[in-house]
Amino acid sequence: MNPLQSTAPTPQPGAALGDSGRRKAGRAQGLALMGIMAMPTLALAALVPSLPQLFQQFSSVPNFQLLVPMIITVPSLCVALFSGFMGAIADRWGRRTLLLVALFAFALLGLAPMFFDSLLLIVASRVIVGLAEAAILTVGNALMGDYFEGEERQKWLGYQNMFAPLIGSAILLSGGFLAGMHWRYPFLLYLSGFAVLAWVYFVCWEPRRSSAAERPPATPFPWRVTLLVCGVTVLFSLVFFVQAVQHGRIFGDMGVASPERISVLATVASLGTVLGGYLFKRYANVTVPQWMMVVLALYGASYVGVAWAPNLVIGLPLDALGQVGGGLMLPVLVTWALQHYGAEHRGRGMGLWGGAFFLGQFLSPPLVTLIGSVGLSFLGSVAVTGAACLLGAIVMAFTQTKEK
Repeated sequence: MNPLQSTAPTPQPGAALGDSGRRKAGRAQGLALMGIMAMPTLALAALVPSLPQLFQQFSSVPNFQLLVPMIITVPSLCVALFSGFMGAIADRWGRRTLLLVALFAFALLGLAPMFFDSLLLIVASRVIVGLAEAAILTVGNALMGDYFEGEERQKWLGYQNMFAPLIGSAILLSGGFLAGMHWRYPFLLYLSGFAVLAWVYFVCWEPRRSSAAERPPATPFPWRVTLLVCGVTVLFSLVFFVQAVQHGRIFGDMGVASPERISVLATVASLGTVLGGYLFKRYANVTVPQWMMVVLALYGASYVGVAWAPNLVIGLPLDALGQVGGGLMLPVLVTWALQHYGAEHRGRGMGLWGGAFFLGQFLSPPLVTLIGSVGLSFLGSVAVTGAACLLGAIVMAFTQTKEK
């Protein structure tokens, strides 16, 4: 059953009516979802270049070494902790209203440190930004399931991951340029949140099921399936964030000393993410388990390869293989998760999925440290992670061959 139904006889701008009179999502809604899903990237990438200035600015504040990094990390922690709660709200009271409120709070509180002199107030504002980000990420993923199905969903997920590294690089470079003028100025990038808010207001509608008489009976939330979805997601995100969080350290241990050169090399390698998004969009007949196997194989080859690469000429392409895997991983996991939730539970389900994915951001660095505690170097720990990925890919290939 198509979960989309118009709430009024006249469609909003960008919302065409299908043959049944129900709203049909198109390019305007797809672009809106791309803008929505760029907001979590903004929350992280915009402030990374200004971290040294922030340390310098608040060096006289007690516990500044703990509090300053929280300006960047607190929003992600809120996503991990509260995405499921935001999803439950979206299922109970509606997606569109929650999304509009969250976008407004995200942009307003993201901009607020322009006017704060207190480090504690800035950190407190970042908590609100994180709560809003949890709602934005959750509703954005749920609306992808509400608005699009099948190949159309795969196409827009592919577009998201093709353009994500370009958007991230633009935010990173803009943040660096603004931070060079003043530590406050990178927060100006949150003004883009108001532009996304306006676009969403005009082109996105509240998904609705059919009338009460046509609705299926209410079903309990599928907790058993959710445990599987979240468990697998955490495992994949642990692998994803080895590179996403510690990319600079990977290049540093490969012999690159200059931070400027590391940022350029990381940007070049991230073009692999574009290729991953394109491959997902291009090959619609590949199943989710097959994609998962490919993702593990790519990460395995990348992580083992960079650990043993004799020089940067060989190491950079091998590093980019992991970025291709990252470009595939996100749309594959979102597609897989959406397959397990109907419209009735999609908000909570995708909220818990988002929380599980961001949980990997906090667990991945300690995992690498734990692996290295047996006497391995950092790149040696990365190689062990890659070997585990290759083993997982082999097991999945054997399992799928046996099932045939």
